[in-house]
Amino acid sequence: MIKPLSCIAVALAALAALTATATAAPAVGSRSCSIILPAKVQIASDYTVITAHPGADCAKSGNTDASWNVSPSRSDDFFFFAARTLSSSYTFYSSWSTVGVLRAVGTGATDSGGYLSQNSPTYTVKYATWAYVASSRSGRAVYINALIKNYSNSPSGIVRGARRSVSVQRYVRGAWHTILVHATNSTGQFTVGFVQPRAYSYRLLAAETTTAWGARSATTVR
Repeated sequence: MIKPLSCIAVALAALAALTATATAAPAVGSRSCSIILPAKVQIASDYTVITAHPGADCAKSGNTDASWNVSPSRSDDFFFFAARTLSSSYTFYSSWSTVGVLRAVGTGATDSGGYLSQNSPTYTVKYATWAYVASSRSGRAVYINALIKNYSNSPSGIVRGARRSVSVQRYVRGAWHTILVHATNSTGQFTVGFVQPRAYSYRLLAAETTTAWGARSATTVR
């Protein structure tokens, strides 16, 4: 039997109402709590405190607690925010912790009614670098002496930056220009010379590595 059009219309209306009700229902995790971390962390001592802050969405969602594990971590480091907590920190030990790109992995966040969605941002932790420059002149020849040091996980802490790529720059017409790139030797040093009768300002730029940040030296005039 063919159903009257009025019956079909009623059935379609009921289906539409059911679909609208399902779509309007709040999705799980539609409320959120985010963690805010520094994009770059520099390690220049035996221990460094790394601090994170909760995003504005945490208070807006009325979070009661939220936690993130640090990965990779050899010490099971983590961040935790209770309600109205303004920051959370852990200590990075240069002799033990791992440098590189780390991630804060969300492990749970709640409000009074259930779970909140979380972000899982990355941040980069590397050792500090120091670049030192000195210069001398002999007639028309200029000599640039470079020394690069960086922090490390060794017992001595600061070590010579062996085989670091370094740009020698000269200030000309209101801007710095790279005139050559040289690698340090096993003791973190090198000396380069060139003919330059005029006096200019010089500086060094040590390139970033997988474990150490780059650095810029002071200026020398020769």
